[in-house]
Amino acid sequence: MICQDAHVHSVQFSPDGQTLASAVGKLISLWNVKTGKILKELIGHSGVVKCVNFSPDGRYIVSCSWDKTIRIWSIKLGIPLKILKGHSAEVNEVKYFPDGQTIVSCADDNTVRLWNVVTAKEVDILKGHSKLVMGMDISSGGKTIASCSADKTIRIWK
Repeated sequence: MICQDAHVHSVQFSPDGQTLASAVGKLISLWNVKTGKILKELIGHSGVVKCVNFSPDGRYIVSCSWDKTIRIWSIKLGIPLKILKGHSAEVNEVKYFPDGQTIVSCADDNTVRLWNVVTAKEVDILKGHSKLVMGMDISSGGKTIASCSADKTIRIWK
């Protein structure tokens, strides 16, 4: 699999391991792992896509971008079903919670935000970092979030 147009910012396997999603420039590509061929391309972000993440059931992909948005994509339809807006700066990472009902994101606006997948509404803003939040992770049980920042700190949120 060769992406010649731009840097690859993110990759993730689907839950069944059959498909690989990649974020290259403003494009999300879905690849057949066995053949290395592109199955589908998801187009919609106006800025560089920084992160892609499959839903736990493998039916959706969530992506985030330097365009300050988060998009929930239908893999089957190849279109964004929902666009989440709330960050005031570039969004660096986005992930589904294990239950598939909540999404967490982090951005250059120094925040970590939680979103309801069904309503596409922001449900919480975690503030505490003094500089951009570069990454985060969710515990396997979905009870704890860890975030890391350019302020040289790691924060644990429960």
